[in-house]
Amino acid sequence: MGIQRHLVFTSLCLAIVSLRLSDAALSDEPTFRAGAATSNITPPIGSDQTVGASKRQATHVHDELNARCLVLDDGQSKLALVVCDLRHISAEVVAGAKQIIERSTGIPPQCVLVSATHTHTSTGAKLEDDGEQPYYDYRAFLTRRIADGVLRAVNQLQPARIGWDVAEEPTQVFNRRWFLMPSRGPIYGAHDNIEQVDTNPGYSGLLRPAGPVDPQITFLSVQSTAGKPIALLASYGLHYVGGVPANTISADYFAMFADRMGELLGADRHQDPPFVGIMANGTSGDVNNLARYSDEELEKRGPQPKKRYQPFGKAREVAYLCADKVMQVHKSLEWHDHVKLSSLQRTLTFKRRYPTKEEVEWAEAVKAKKIKPMSTSRYSTYSTVLAYNSPEMPPTIDVVVQTHRIGDLAVAAMPFEVFAEIGLELKQRSPIQPLMNISIANGSHGYLPTPEQHRLGGYETWIGVNKVQLDASVKMVDNLVEMLGELSAKGR
Repeated sequence: MGIQRHLVFTSLCLAIVSLRLSDAALSDEPTFRAGAATSNITPPIGSDQTVGASKRQATHVHDELNARCLVLDDGQSKLALVVCDLRHISAEVVAGAKQIIERSTGIPPQCVLVSATHTHTSTGAKLEDDGEQPYYDYRAFLTRRIADGVLRAVNQLQPARIGWDVAEEPTQVFNRRWFLMPSRGPIYGAHDNIEQVDTNPGYSGLLRPAGPVDPQITFLSVQSTAGKPIALLASYGLHYVGGVPANTISADYFAMFADRMGELLGADRHQDPPFVGIMANGTSGDVNNLARYSDEELEKRGPQPKKRYQPFGKAREVAYLCADKVMQVHKSLEWHDHVKLSSLQRTLTFKRRYPTKEEVEWAEAVKAKKIKPMSTSRYSTYSTVLAYNSPEMPPTIDVVVQTHRIGDLAVAAMPFEVFAEIGLELKQRSPIQPLMNISIANGSHGYLPTPEQHRLGGYETWIGVNKVQLDASVKMVDNLVEMLGELSAKGR
């Protein structure tokens, strides 16, 4: 009996030791963590004459602008994803923020994505110093606040699980470039040339849209291991919605979507840390929310009642529709306790676009006539043409593009207002599926049409709003697909 008791005791000790060794082995495995935060980037309002402005200064804030930050950590690498409630963001601001982020958190620049939503009611404060007058240094403030937001997200990292998927909302995206009926007459371009398509051409005499739209809402969601929502990041190929009173700051439908997702996910407004919803701008350079149909389609549809919206009403409608579609898919989301993170970044050098001889002659003629056009007139482009004809204009532009892999989800980041068909091509060619496209990321260098769209003309192809060589989209897409291929190979 004594020997049997001794053997039983020995077996129990061995079992306990085995369990402890097993627990130790498990604890050595990397833990996936996530943290999120918002950082207020709202500029000052009022009639302060020391504030340089590219348009009339805002006098009211409807909703605060934020840098919405999500940091992911797979135990070996970290990835910071930041979406700012801004119309544009300069490459210089992004580079400065990334330097601070690397110093304060150790996250390298290639693992930090900073983008703007393109809300048109974000700020009138200038991001560049023209050297002519003192102004509130919003650029320095913005740089610091973006970095602060990432640091705060890092401080709130906690064990988490992650999921991703794709929803669709096709009823809120419309291509804004159209071929017109012959009865509409010629379409005049930036220098009195005749073009084939018109941008925002009204609502009658329309033949067909000049390009597609992307109805997908690609999203990722993170929650604590106990199921508490931490953040949700989505991307939708839609320009701002608008409907904001004059001189009022607002983050548009992007922020309304973020708030609505918190409500639908059951996030407690007083939870600690707070839930962070994020909506990025996808590839929407030629897409807006104004419903346009060909004359043939209008005849089929018959008379339609016109809906009138109160201020912010339409933006809220779009935000809620998108949130509802995401939530429907979210209910069956597959959750992952751990995924690997990887990132690639390249700097592409594009030739700067210069005006043609005909464009310069036209601009000089307009200047000589001392025409004072409205800013919406094509004649307002003459000064841009002359500026781009200057020999002091740098011959090339360096732009940063990124790809990130989050498990089996890929992200492509582009520093342009990218046309929808470019984003669709990227999604079709990406070896990692699904792909989330984010535009106006790590800088903002104007519209990016395809070579085919350049041949059609239209506002987005005019010099000034388009700054780079006409085949830049081809070079960018090929590089991004190659980078996605490298990430795919690493993940095998």
